[in-house]
Amino acid sequence: MKKIPERPYDFNARGSFAEEWLAHKKCQDWWYCTGVVNDGEGRLYSYQFTILRLYVFGLRPYMLMLALTDFTRGKHYYYQTISPSSKQFTLTPDEVAYGGMARAVKNEGGMALTIRHSRFALDLALDYGKGAVWHCDDGKLIMGAGVGKYTTQYYSYPNMPTRGTLTLDGKTREVQGKTWFDKQYGPFPLLNRFTHWEWFSLRFDDGEEAMLFSFPQDDYRDGTYIRRDGGYERLRDYSIEATGFVYPDGSTQYACAWQVHLPGVKEEAYTIKPLLAGQMNMGYYELLAGVYNAAGEQVGFSFAELLPGARNEKFAVKLFKKADQAR
Repeated sequence: MKKIPERPYDFNARGSFAEEWLAHKKCQDWWYCTGVVNDGEGRLYSYQFTILRLYVFGLRPYMLMLALTDFTRGKHYYYQTISPSSKQFTLTPDEVAYGGMARAVKNEGGMALTIRHSRFALDLALDYGKGAVWHCDDGKLIMGAGVGKYTTQYYSYPNMPTRGTLTLDGKTREVQGKTWFDKQYGPFPLLNRFTHWEWFSLRFDDGEEAMLFSFPQDDYRDGTYIRRDGGYERLRDYSIEATGFVYPDGSTQYACAWQVHLPGVKEEAYTIKPLLAGQMNMGYYELLAGVYNAAGEQVGFSFAELLPGARNEKFAVKLFKKADQAR
């Protein structure tokens, strides 16, 4: 088994962005990005790339999740696989990869991202844009108020100008848009419902962002407001109210629309509503939404990632079920 470079985890101390790119002892680590791109004909697409290094009951499985949504055709493609060992996983100070299917490589100006799947492929150049930010309390987040012993650290490149190619149905198109890249890690249990979140990355058209990390089962929230110039600040004094719900498996409830109030931030009042019905990915629900101001004008996009424990006392997470779906 290959040796994976690891760092110790200390909630009250952290290294640089480069140092924390590596894995952490007895922690979950994930490298996650979501992008919104258009082709030359104005078609809208979103994509997801996630490599997850788990720590579950002392075991260390590795997971890959890939997704692509074609909004013009209303079509979603999703792939998930898991390995009990690090055989498919590659991690260096400049790269994270899973087999030959997904790879992110850092370079001087940004990252090169490649995805290879039987139904779609992406070859993208991600510019660092305004750079990375530490979220919440200088990178620190309590994973739910009622279970304060569980913690995580978290940073993002929230505004990465993106160019490259998308191959779908045998046709290659040039695309451009924006990507948000996360690195998050911590020793919290994924199967404890009180650590389950509703997460939002609001990506405003004017080049500013807000990250909202909400735990509705505990009425607890944290977040970050990121200005156009790259400056950022903690964002806790906000409210978020779910206004719509779905039951994708017939019984488990997920929110699918929200009203957000951000006192002192931009236009303050926003509506988040999906551009297309969301989809189940592994054991969570994900969707791309529009962000609308009080006048009803779309002023940006938001990805929403919703875990089942946020609104359900009982739920099932099928970590070890492989999936390869198009719908």
